[in-house]
This record gives sequence, structure tokens and C-alpha cells, in this order.
Amino acid sequence: MSTTEENTEVVRQYLNAFNEQDRDALSAVLAEDVVEHGAHEELHGFEEIVEFLDAHFETFPDYSGTADAVIAEDDIVTVRYTVRGTHTGEYQDVEPTGRTVEWTGMAMYRVDNGEIAEIWIEEDRFGLLQQLEVVERPAHLRI
Repeated sequence: MSTTEENTEVVRQYLNAFNEQDRDALSAVLAEDVVEHGAHEELHGFEEIVEFLDAHFETFPDYSGTADAVIAEDDIVTVRYTVRGTHTGEYQDVEPTGRTVEWTGMAMYRVDNGEIAEIWIEEDRFGLLQQLEVVERPAHLRI
């Protein structure tokens, strides 16, 4: 059984590989049958996750994130993060704007036998769409 410190290190390795867009390093820390429950559809397996990330990196080629907080207990590691990138490709039918955007999110990673077996993601996609000027904040929510 892995310790919380070991599990946290696995997630940190994943985050570094993500930022470096390093497919080999991602392969080393993601289980072959990993499942990601995200702000998008559910992804099954290493290949589906990497295909999704590749498409995202085409849209935001300089996409990277920082871990603002990391909390671990047993086999779960939770990360609150901030990501940013320049919108140079089509995103959900939105033509490239050239804008550099930033949004926040939280992810929970379940680590099993030294590999990430499951991921849950919640992100501020509304804030992203506001920055791309696709949607406006409702007037009653403006400060």
C-alpha cells in the first residue's frame, strides 16, 4: 500500500508531465485503464486521455498550470490549480481569439499501485468562455 506522500509524488509527476506535454512521462504515471470524469465527457484509458490533451494543446499550445494547493488522504490526492494558455485554435466552436486566458479548477486523483487510476475534474469553464467573450456575466451577478 502506498503512503499519502508517495501518492502525492505520483500526482506531482503527472502535473509536471502534463505541463511539459511529455507523453512518455504521462504513460509512466497513468494506469492503462485510467478513467477521467471531467468537465467534458468521461474518458476511458490512457489513449483517450492523451488524445483529449493533444487536442487541448492544439487549441492552447502554451497551456500550463500551477498547483495552488495539494491535499492528500489515503489514496486520494486533491489539487486546486490555475491554468493559462493562449487561444490559437478552435475551442468548442469558438474561432481563435489570440487571447491569453486563465481559469481555475480542482482535480481529485485516485492513486493505485503507484499509478493514477481515476481522475475527477471541475473547472471554471464559464470564466473561460467569458474571457473568450462568448458569454457575459448576468447583470444581477455583477459587482
